[in-house]
Amino acid sequence: MTPQSSAAVSALDTSQVKNLSIVAIVAVLVIGVIISWLVTKIVTRIIAIVLAVVLAFALYSQRATVVDKLDKAAKNCDVTFFGVHVQPSNSNVKAACNQLAEQGKK
Repeated sequence: MTPQSSAAVSALDTSQVKNLSIVAIVAVLVIGVIISWLVTKIVTRIIAIVLAVVLAFALYSQRATVVDKLDKAAKNCDVTFFGVHVQPSNSNVKAACNQLAEQGKK
């Protein structure tokens, strides 16, 4: 495997981040509701719901950051989603990021 192909495997693109984050948000909220339904103590229910909402908000916040920085224009080409490098899925943004990288090497 070449270095370039291994880098491509370990990185996400913006369309994958959008889809994965929506699925993860729904899954976290559903799991939180199921846990709160199964648990009988009210304090534990509240903690489960609060943790699910906080985790869902963190996922949404990361998603919004990635989309804002890479989806419309190449404002910042070094973007991560929970530590995983994200590549733009839009070909125009990819070209702009490549151009910025070339200017940075000079």
